[in-house]
Amino acid sequence: MPVDYSQREKSFELYRKGKREGTWDPDDFEFEQDKEDWAAFSDTEQALFLTIASGFYEGEEDVTRTLSPYMYALDSLDRDAVPFDPVQEEMYLSQQVYEEAKHTDFFSRYFEEVFETQDVGQYNDEEGDAYSIKDLYEKGEDLINAARSGDRTAMVHTLGEAYLEYMGMVEAQGARRGYLAFDQMADIKAEELGRERVLPGYQKAVGKIRQDETRHIENGRWMLRQLAETEPSVVAEVYEPRIEAYIEHELVAGDRVEADGVTIDEAYPGFDGWVIHERTMQFLQDTVDYIGADRFDRVSDIEAAVEQRRAQAADD
Repeated sequence: MPVDYSQREKSFELYRKGKREGTWDPDDFEFEQDKEDWAAFSDTEQALFLTIASGFYEGEEDVTRTLSPYMYALDSLDRDAVPFDPVQEEMYLSQQVYEEAKHTDFFSRYFEEVFETQDVGQYNDEEGDAYSIKDLYEKGEDLINAARSGDRTAMVHTLGEAYLEYMGMVEAQGARRGYLAFDQMADIKAEELGRERVLPGYQKAVGKIRQDETRHIENGRWMLRQLAETEPSVVAEVYEPRIEAYIEHELVAGDRVEADGVTIDEAYPGFDGWVIHERTMQFLQDTVDYIGADRFDRVSDIEAAVEQRRAQAADD
């Protein structure tokens, strides 16, 4: 696995950055104040918070288990036939697996010690979602099969779909949307209790996770662009249909999170879902812009694509 240190790519620079920033330990956080704060949440407030937190817990576990096929697939590429170094990307992903395992470690400990449950299944309902963390298992199998086929175009398309599903959708869209919801719920509860902050251990640890995932998203976007340069057809045949499905099911239809028939904005007065929606659209635009908006025909402008589909839905 030789690395040309005179040609260090984005993935290798993010790998180096991860060595500096990603060495935090889930065991270092104290949860005593978090336990007291959690007891002040009503049953409905707890259920809504758990609805989002359980998605993170299950998601971190699933991505830890499904990243290795990405490295297997990258190893099957001819280094001289692609505009990036698969070895440097594999090194980065090996670090990311470690980080995802740490995230799983944190959520497992927090659910056990603060939420006092490991039963997350009751809170996770992905039916009708435009993407699902469970799809990552299928994507892993697809990567292995594509690598064994020896078909370069199929390999690039499969990698493009996998990177878009994981880094482009699960992390850049779903996780970030969840973090914005966490921020608002925590701020609203802190104000209610006359506190500057609630769940301090949770917020500090999640801050570290978000820092890790910022690198994951940046690397994923960079790889999506590299794959588009390798095989331009991946944009129209893989990226655009996948983004259109997300727009249709998540940005046009909207996301309604509720527990016991109560929505977040009802349980947490002042919760502003529209702000999250606006930020989520911008996250997707950022991904399109990073890949190159000029490569896209139908979704180069996310806000315009959303408005167009809303108008179509109104006519129907």
